[in-house]
Amino acid sequence: MFANMIQLAAKQGRGKELTKRMTERSVTVLKQQPGFVEAIVLTPETEQDQVVGISIWNSKSDADGFMQGQSQQLLESYKPLLQAEPTFRSFNVEGTKTEVASARAASR
Repeated sequence: MFANMIQLAAKQGRGKELTKRMTERSVTVLKQQPGFVEAIVLTPETEQDQVVGISIWNSKSDADGFMQGQSQQLLESYKPLLQAEPTFRSFNVEGTKTEVASARAASR
């Protein structure tokens, strides 16, 4: 499995709006993508204008396909709310205990 992480800094006071937009739009689009497993949207307790999104994929090629396609449209919809360019990181998923991953492994 593979994970992509995006870190976003919203304009002052726009963090909740950005979080809502990410949750509503991104998750809907992600669910339609080949190889998508799970998405998580995080906000720090002390910095409400910071948002982190993590998407889990069956493979790096699935994650790359999304990053080269649909993700660009989503990013464009976030830009009016951002104070800086997003930061991206990619990870190999070495282990997980989520129900989704467990169910996926059991179906093999």
